[in-house]
Amino acid sequence: MNPRDLELTLAAARAVGPCPPGEEAAWTDQVRARAIHLYTLADTVGQDLQRLDAAKQFTATLLSLRLEDTSTRGVLIVRNTSGELEQLRTDRGDSDAGRAMIERARALVGHRLRVYRVNEQMAGNPKMQVRTVVHLTDYGPDTDPVHEHSAKENVLAAAEGDTDAARRAWLDAGLPETGSVSVHQLAAALAKLPDADAG
Repeated sequence: MNPRDLELTLAAARAVGPCPPGEEAAWTDQVRARAIHLYTLADTVGQDLQRLDAAKQFTATLLSLRLEDTSTRGVLIVRNTSGELEQLRTDRGDSDAGRAMIERARALVGHRLRVYRVNEQMAGNPKMQVRTVVHLTDYGPDTDPVHEHSAKENVLAAAEGDTDAARRAWLDAGLPETGSVSVHQLAAALAKLPDADAG
């Protein structure tokens, strides 16, 4: 037996607990199942750690999350420290990792985050890349005011240059014509854009 297999078996046996007298066969099955689970878990965690090692890290505030119908991915719009918007995607929502990231992001709208992002090739078009978020570290709610000019530029960028849609979203969210706005107000304006969907 190689050392890895022995370690997995011992870890599984510790997790299952002592073998009750007369139940050796059932106990052995439980240990075997737990060892296989630990092995596959280690493989998954190893892949996750490789993605984290390859990830670009930056600080940003999460402004919106919507679900993409075609891919089931979550689409995040974040505002980086220079005030520019960046669009990121989660893994597919029909995967465990994608579903977990979507739920985590949903709870973090309006928070300042450490974002771990990788560029991955699209399955349908290897020449195109998707910016995929692989981890979010929460630094708490972003309470810094957003300058009026920067906020309006953000809404316009999220509206893909459609000035009418951006203005409607700004007004529908009840934002003031002049003066700084909060991150919460800016997120509310983005949520009013035509394609916005709270997920």
